Formats: sequence, C-alpha cells, structure tokens
Amino acid sequence: MLRTTRPGVKDRRRVFRGSGAGRGARAAYDSGVGTRRAALAGVVALVAGCAVVLRTGPVLLSGLYVANAGGQSVTVYPLEASGNVLPLRALFGSNTRLSTPVALLVDPSDRLYVANVSANRITVYPAGAAGNAGPVQVLEGPDTLLSGPSGLARDGLGRLYVANAAPSRITVYAPQANGNAAPLRVLEGSRTLLAAPRGLALDGRGRLFVANSGAHSVLVFDASASGDVPPLQQLAGPLTQLSEPSAVALDPFGRLYVANALANSVTVYPADASGNTPPERRIAGPLTGLSVPRGLATDPSGLVVVANAGANSVTVYARGAQENAAPVRAIAGSHTGLDLPWGVVVRP
Repeated sequence: MLRTTRPGVKDRRRVFRGSGAGRGARAAYDSGVGTRRAALAGVVALVAGCAVVLRTGPVLLSGLYVANAGGQSVTVYPLEASGNVLPLRALFGSNTRLSTPVALLVDPSDRLYVANVSANRITVYPAGAAGNAGPVQVLEGPDTLLSGPSGLARDGLGRLYVANAAPSRITVYAPQANGNAAPLRVLEGSRTLLAAPRGLALDGRGRLFVANSGAHSVLVFDASASGDVPPLQQLAGPLTQLSEPSAVALDPFGRLYVANALANSVTVYPADASGNTPPERRIAGPLTGLSVPRGLATDPSGLVVVANAGANSVTVYARGAQENAAPVRAIAGSHTGLDLPWGVVVRP
C-alpha cells in the first residue's frame, strides 16, 4: 500500500511498495523510466507546437483524461483514440506542481482536480489547461489532513471527497477549499474498516463507495458519514474475487465495477451487492490486456475504460464484456506519453 505520510517526500517509488501488484508496477516502471521520460518530453514538445499552430481554435474538453504517476503528467486523448496516438494535450512541468498524480476528476465546469500522492496535495486547473500551466487552487498543509491522497469524488454541491491511504481516512472539503483548509468532516477509525482506501465513487442515492485495497473489500457509507462509524454495507470475502481493489465506478444502472490490481481483473456486481457476493461477470485473461489495473471509469454508453499501470496502456471494453474479452480499443506506445497510468476519467 502507499507509505507516503508527509509532504515533500522525494522518493516517488514508495507508491509501488506494499503489494505484489505494486512491486510488479515498480519493475515495469524502473525498466524503462529514462526512455519514457525522454519520449514524454518529445510528446509534450510536439503537442505544444501543435497548440501554437492551432491556438485560434477551440479547446476540445471531451476526452479520456489520464493521470501518469511515473511521468508527473496528465494526458488527454480523444474519446475514440486507439493505438500509438499523440494526446490532444498534456499537462507537464514544474509550474503544474504535479507530484506522482494518481487520481483525477473533471467537474461540471471542466475544471481538473488531481490528487498528488507524494506531496499530499490536491491541485486544481482551469478547463483546457495544458503545458506547464499552474493550478488555480492548491489544497495542502497540515490542517488539510491529506496523507497519501489516492482517490477523488465530488458531490452535486461541489464538496470534494478524498481517499487517504496512509493513514486510512476519508476527508471531505468545502467547495472552493484552498490552501491549508481543514476538512468539513473526517471519516476515520477502527469501526469504519478503512484499510488503505483508494478509489471513490458517489451514486445518486447519497452513498459513497470506497475501494478498500488493504482489506480486499469495497465499503459503502452514507455520503454524510463522519467520525468512527461503520459502513452501511461491505462487499468482502473469497466469492467476491476482490484482490487489492484500486478503483470503483458505477454505470447508469447502479452496477458496481471494481479494478483489482493484484488479480489483473475487473469485476462487476449487481446494484446493492454486499457480503460475500460473487460478481455477475468478470473481465480477466491474457487477451484483455489488463496489467495492474489502477484506474477505472465507465461512460454513458456502458463502455469500460481501464488504466493499466503495469503495461503503460489504457484499454476500453465493450458494454457487457466478460472473461477473456479483448478490448475494443487500446492506447499504448511511445507517442502516447503514458507513464505509469494510475487514474482515468471519461469526459463525454
């Protein structure tokens, strides 16, 4: 699990420690870090050059947004992108204050929120931000209680939910929270059963879903929960096939999708599943291309999008895909700028 406990930690590789999946991702990262950094620099330069040529055109805000933990970047691709393609744009450079970005979200105003795990920092960027653009908001400091921020969600009132992996807690912030702002409430303690929480998702019924990676479970809380309170329900046990769940997503029908980093799988559960419930279907096998899946998203049409930290790829699966199903599209290769992709968001 993530071991980061304080701002300013320079060793990004600690993000890989604590699990077999983490060690595999680290090996994949270490084997090609120099090549990928050089490639990303070239991609950013090329994208920047294209932006100069096209500066009078509108910025395309729809797309697949990817947080690259190894490349200290966010890259954005067309919704239908496939193969070894250049991103539409890339956010990269010292002014961005990105520091091992592992989760992201896009709000209704198209502002981009990024969780930076090695700096205990949340950075917020204006719609269409690219290049070495600085954030318009930065949430960090001891009063924030950010500690290994690894998952993000936002409710209809604009409140920001953050999963903190070390120590295990969920912190909730007011809309527009900035600087060393204290959370509105904190979910933490032994009764919560939180253990290295990572991915978050909110549903339309006021429930918060948590990928509880350290306990191989998914927890569900009332979105207003605070303090040391038990979850409303827990999905856990051998029949669930949960194995270091790193991300959760919900489709329009309330089905729960979980990315399992240790099992290289995505498991799908019926709405309101709890206890030791088996998945109604599973995506897993060599044809799927799943490799340490860390990020997960669904789109309105039912497509499933996965960020694979172990393969530097983003794979897209058809609605209803199961077992050893090949992706309908995959983004991978030296032109993509992908470098330990850890989080993914679909902005239709």
